[in-house]
Amino acid sequence: MRQIIILLLTIGLFSCVENKETDLNTQPESKIETSSEITAFDFLKDFGSNKTKFNSDTIEILDHSTDGGELIVYHDNEFDYVVMDFWLFGETGKLNYTYWTDSDFQIKFVKKVNYEYDKPYYEEGFKVDSTTMYLSYSEPNNRLFDSEKKEITNKELVNSTRNELDKFYKYITEEIEIIK
Repeated sequence: MRQIIILLLTIGLFSCVENKETDLNTQPESKIETSSEITAFDFLKDFGSNKTKFNSDTIEILDHSTDGGELIVYHDNEFDYVVMDFWLFGETGKLNYTYWTDSDFQIKFVKKVNYEYDKPYYEEGFKVDSTTMYLSYSEPNNRLFDSEKKEITNKELVNSTRNELDKFYKYITEEIEIIK
């Protein structure tokens, strides 16, 4: 009789362990608590999904490149960021710097694309090569990423890119009145 009780307890114990393992495997994944604030590459995704909801104003940018340029400002009170999409056009290339800022126009994230042509655009058969970088204004350090969104850790390149983007932004926006 004692052997039967031990056998039943052993079978019961193993069945409980198997049920517990099954329960652990079927439980839903726990949710990660996140901040409601949008950060880094979420800006790209969020703006891409909601671009049609934004109001836009286009401002011509003169005297900064051979073929002119423009600034498209995307804004809407529903969103806690503003997007400033700068384009400068030249004979052998163009620049596209897209800044995500807060409502006070403090920079949070930038997408920088340089397009280079192998000959002037008005010559037949010109080829285009482009370089894309992303700069996150995260604290305490800025983070720079390549076109594949892999982090670039070269501090000199990070700092020079930030300085370039900051100077460009300040230089262009100081002569333009942007209405919130």
